[in-house]
Amino acid sequence: MKPYIAIINATPANSYPRQNNDYKTSKAPGDVPENKPRFTPKTIEVNTTDIAGFESLYGIGNKLATKIVNFRDKLGGFYSIEQVGETYGVPDSTFQKIKAQLKVDARSIRKININTASYDELNNHPYISAKLAFQVLKQRKEKGNFTAIENIKELVAQTSDSYERVSMYITVSN
Repeated sequence: MKPYIAIINATPANSYPRQNNDYKTSKAPGDVPENKPRFTPKTIEVNTTDIAGFESLYGIGNKLATKIVNFRDKLGGFYSIEQVGETYGVPDSTFQKIKAQLKVDARSIRKININTASYDELNNHPYISAKLAFQVLKQRKEKGNFTAIENIKELVAQTSDSYERVSMYITVSN
Protein backbone atom coordinates (compact mmCIF):
# COMPACT_ATOMS: atom_id res chain seq x y z
CA MET A 1 0.00 0.00 0.00
CA LYS A 2 2.94 2.33 0.66
CA PRO A 3 3.48 3.28 -3.00
CA TYR A 4 -0.19 4.26 -3.28
CA ILE A 5 -0.21 6.66 -0.31
CA ALA A 6 0.59 10.33 -0.78
CA ILE A 7 0.74 12.67 2.22
CA ILE A 8 0.45 16.29 1.25
CA ASN A 9 1.70 18.90 3.68
CA ALA A 10 -1.09 21.40 4.36
CA THR A 11 1.35 23.99 5.70
CA PRO A 12 2.82 26.25 3.01
CA ALA A 13 6.45 25.49 2.25
CA ASN A 14 7.55 29.10 2.84
CA SER A 15 6.39 29.07 6.49
CA TYR A 16 9.27 26.78 7.52
CA PRO A 17 12.70 28.25 8.07
CA ARG A 18 15.12 27.13 5.40
CA GLN A 19 18.12 25.36 6.77
CA ASN A 20 19.66 24.34 3.50
CA ASN A 21 18.88 24.94 -0.12
CA ASP A 22 19.44 21.44 -1.50
CA TYR A 23 15.92 20.14 -0.96
CA LYS A 24 13.27 19.83 -3.67
CA THR A 25 10.51 22.40 -3.78
CA SER A 26 7.13 21.12 -2.70
CA LYS A 27 4.66 20.02 -5.31
CA ALA A 28 1.17 21.37 -5.65
CA PRO A 29 -1.57 19.45 -3.89
CA GLY A 30 -2.85 16.66 -6.11
CA ASP A 31 0.49 16.06 -7.83
CA VAL A 32 1.41 12.40 -7.84
CA PRO A 33 4.83 11.58 -6.45
CA GLU A 34 7.17 10.19 -9.09
CA ASN A 35 7.55 6.84 -7.32
CA LYS A 36 3.78 6.31 -6.97
CA PRO A 37 2.30 4.15 -9.72
CA ARG A 38 -0.69 5.70 -11.41
CA PHE A 39 -3.89 3.65 -11.52
CA THR A 40 -4.77 3.03 -15.11
CA PRO A 41 -7.90 1.04 -15.76
CA LYS A 42 -7.15 -2.00 -17.82
CA THR A 43 -9.48 -4.22 -19.76
CA ILE A 44 -9.59 -7.92 -18.97
CA GLU A 45 -11.03 -10.79 -20.97
CA VAL A 46 -13.39 -12.52 -18.56
CA ASN A 47 -13.09 -16.04 -20.00
CA THR A 48 -9.32 -16.27 -19.83
CA THR A 49 -8.24 -14.11 -16.89
CA ASP A 50 -7.35 -15.67 -13.58
CA ILE A 51 -8.21 -14.63 -10.02
CA ALA A 52 -5.39 -12.07 -9.98
CA GLY A 53 -6.79 -10.46 -13.12
CA PHE A 54 -10.16 -9.93 -11.47
CA GLU A 55 -8.49 -8.70 -8.27
CA SER A 56 -6.87 -5.92 -10.29
CA LEU A 57 -10.32 -4.39 -10.79
CA TYR A 58 -11.68 -1.75 -8.44
CA GLY A 59 -13.71 -3.27 -5.60
CA ILE A 60 -12.86 -6.90 -6.37
CA GLY A 61 -10.91 -8.71 -3.71
CA ASN A 62 -9.79 -12.31 -3.52
CA LYS A 63 -13.15 -13.60 -2.30
CA LEU A 64 -15.20 -12.02 -5.11
CA ALA A 65 -12.58 -12.85 -7.73
CA THR A 66 -12.70 -16.50 -6.65
CA LYS A 67 -16.52 -16.51 -6.83
CA ILE A 68 -16.47 -15.03 -10.35
CA VAL A 69 -13.90 -17.55 -11.60
CA ASN A 70 -15.77 -20.46 -9.98
CA PHE A 71 -19.08 -19.35 -11.52
CA ARG A 72 -17.41 -18.93 -14.93
CA ASP A 73 -15.88 -22.40 -14.71
CA LYS A 74 -19.20 -23.97 -13.67
CA LEU A 75 -20.95 -22.28 -16.60
CA GLY A 76 -18.26 -23.18 -19.09
CA GLY A 77 -17.44 -19.54 -19.76
CA PHE A 78 -19.30 -16.26 -20.11
CA TYR A 79 -21.06 -15.33 -23.35
CA SER A 80 -22.02 -11.87 -22.05
CA ILE A 81 -20.42 -9.34 -19.71
CA GLU A 82 -23.75 -9.14 -17.86
CA GLN A 83 -23.18 -12.69 -16.58
CA VAL A 84 -20.31 -11.46 -14.40
CA GLY A 85 -22.93 -9.38 -12.59
CA GLU A 86 -25.02 -12.53 -12.02
CA THR A 87 -22.26 -14.01 -9.87
CA TYR A 88 -23.55 -14.54 -6.35
CA GLY A 89 -22.07 -11.99 -3.97
CA VAL A 90 -21.03 -9.38 -6.55
CA PRO A 91 -22.86 -6.16 -5.63
CA ASP A 92 -24.50 -4.41 -8.58
CA SER A 93 -22.73 -1.17 -7.64
CA THR A 94 -19.35 -2.90 -7.93
CA PHE A 95 -20.33 -4.59 -11.19
CA GLN A 96 -21.40 -1.26 -12.70
CA LYS A 97 -17.99 0.25 -11.80
CA ILE A 98 -15.98 -2.56 -13.44
CA LYS A 99 -18.29 -3.29 -16.37
CA ALA A 100 -16.45 -0.96 -18.76
CA GLN A 101 -13.20 -2.81 -18.05
CA LEU A 102 -14.55 -6.21 -19.06
CA LYS A 103 -14.61 -7.82 -22.47
CA VAL A 104 -15.81 -11.26 -23.47
CA ASP A 105 -14.70 -13.70 -26.15
CA ALA A 106 -17.53 -16.23 -26.40
CA ARG A 107 -15.52 -18.52 -28.69
CA SER A 108 -13.95 -20.16 -25.65
CA ILE A 109 -17.24 -21.34 -24.12
CA ARG A 110 -17.23 -25.01 -23.16
CA LYS A 111 -20.41 -26.63 -24.46
CA ILE A 112 -22.27 -29.73 -23.33
CA ASN A 113 -23.23 -32.31 -25.94
CA ILE A 114 -26.86 -33.09 -25.09
CA ASN A 115 -26.69 -36.36 -27.04
CA THR A 116 -24.01 -37.84 -24.80
CA ALA A 117 -24.20 -35.88 -21.51
CA SER A 118 -25.25 -37.67 -18.35
CA TYR A 119 -27.96 -36.40 -16.02
CA ASP A 120 -25.30 -35.12 -13.59
CA GLU A 121 -23.43 -33.23 -16.31
CA LEU A 122 -26.61 -31.49 -17.38
CA ASN A 123 -27.94 -30.89 -13.88
CA ASN A 124 -24.65 -29.43 -12.64
CA HIS A 125 -24.87 -26.57 -15.13
CA PRO A 126 -26.26 -23.43 -13.46
CA TYR A 127 -28.71 -22.72 -16.30
CA ILE A 128 -30.06 -26.27 -16.65
CA SER A 129 -32.60 -27.34 -14.06
CA ALA A 130 -33.01 -30.88 -12.80
CA LYS A 131 -36.36 -31.05 -14.60
CA LEU A 132 -34.82 -30.04 -17.94
CA ALA A 133 -31.95 -32.51 -17.50
CA PHE A 134 -34.50 -35.26 -16.86
CA GLN A 135 -36.59 -34.21 -19.90
CA VAL A 136 -33.50 -34.24 -22.17
CA LEU A 137 -32.59 -37.79 -21.12
CA LYS A 138 -36.19 -38.94 -21.40
CA GLN A 139 -36.57 -37.58 -24.94
CA ARG A 140 -33.19 -38.95 -25.97
CA LYS A 141 -34.26 -42.40 -24.75
CA GLU A 142 -37.70 -42.28 -26.39
CA LYS A 143 -36.95 -40.51 -29.69
CA GLY A 144 -33.20 -40.86 -30.15
CA ASN A 145 -30.54 -38.20 -30.40
CA PHE A 146 -31.28 -34.55 -30.97
CA THR A 147 -30.51 -33.31 -34.48
CA ALA A 148 -30.50 -29.57 -33.73
CA ILE A 149 -30.26 -27.32 -30.70
CA GLU A 150 -33.69 -25.91 -31.55
CA ASN A 151 -35.20 -29.33 -30.74
CA ILE A 152 -34.77 -28.51 -27.06
CA LYS A 153 -37.07 -25.44 -27.24
CA GLU A 154 -40.16 -27.52 -26.53
CA LEU A 155 -38.52 -29.08 -23.47
CA VAL A 156 -37.32 -25.73 -22.15
CA ALA A 157 -40.86 -24.36 -22.49
CA GLN A 158 -41.98 -27.00 -19.96
CA THR A 159 -39.49 -25.73 -17.36
CA SER A 160 -38.58 -22.39 -15.86
CA ASP A 161 -35.29 -22.39 -17.79
CA SER A 162 -34.46 -19.83 -20.48
CA TYR A 163 -33.84 -21.22 -23.98
CA GLU A 164 -31.59 -18.26 -24.87
CA ARG A 165 -29.34 -18.93 -21.90
CA VAL A 166 -29.32 -22.72 -22.22
CA SER A 167 -28.72 -22.71 -25.98
CA MET A 168 -25.39 -20.92 -25.55
CA TYR A 169 -24.03 -23.90 -23.61
CA ILE A 170 -25.26 -26.91 -25.52
CA THR A 171 -24.31 -28.60 -28.74
CA VAL A 172 -25.62 -31.59 -30.65
CA SER A 173 -23.36 -34.11 -32.28
CA ASN A 174 -23.39 -37.87 -32.51
